Amino acid sequence: MTLEKGVDDMVGPDVQVSERIQQAMDMAKAFHEGQMRRGNGGMMPYYDEHILGVYNILREECGITDEDILITALLHDTVEDTECTLDDIENAFGADIREQVRLLTRIQGEPFSVYARRLFSQGSYQTVIVKLADRLHNLRTIVYMPDVRWIQKKIKQSYTDILNPLPEAMRRIDGRYNEQIYMLADKIEEQILEVQRALNLKHS
Repeated sequence: MTLEKGVDDMVGPDVQVSERIQQAMDMAKAFHEGQMRRGNGGMMPYYDEHILGVYNILREECGITDEDILITALLHDTVEDTECTLDDIENAFGADIREQVRLLTRIQGEPFSVYARRLFSQGSYQTVIVKLADRLHNLRTIVYMPDVRWIQKKIKQSYTDILNPLPEAMRRIDGRYNEQIYMLADKIEEQILEVQRALNLKHS
């Protein structure tokens, strides 16, 4: 596994990022190397298609500049989906980022409902906003998946396990990013309707 230098083209050649964010990009890209995911252009590298997709939702659409949030977004799937460990995260970025990634990591075999309950009952505003951006990006690309029943399951899950527990979480967490969190929740609801319309067109 080799760490490649330079901001990925998906971020844009004119975008300046800090040394820490560049380090997180390099780390995420290296650990996700070889993983592929279905997207608008067919099968694409997972890092390019999803990791940077989540990062750009937060940076571009939400205007997030908080380094810890952006680093957490870049690393949110590394422990769950690669050989990266929480110790690797802590050694590179400290205990706070480790804790955010830990909460975003679904334990193998854990029901999604249990994972989501833990995340929304224990997570900080950083964890919640990254999870919402992650779900929004998944919904934006879900129509490229062939299994309609799986898509419908994810739509239902978005309500029961993501949107429904959000108000209770918002009463508990630091409110500094409330506007962006509610905006992402609205975008998730809008995207669910878009997905349902797309499914209806496919089967009309």
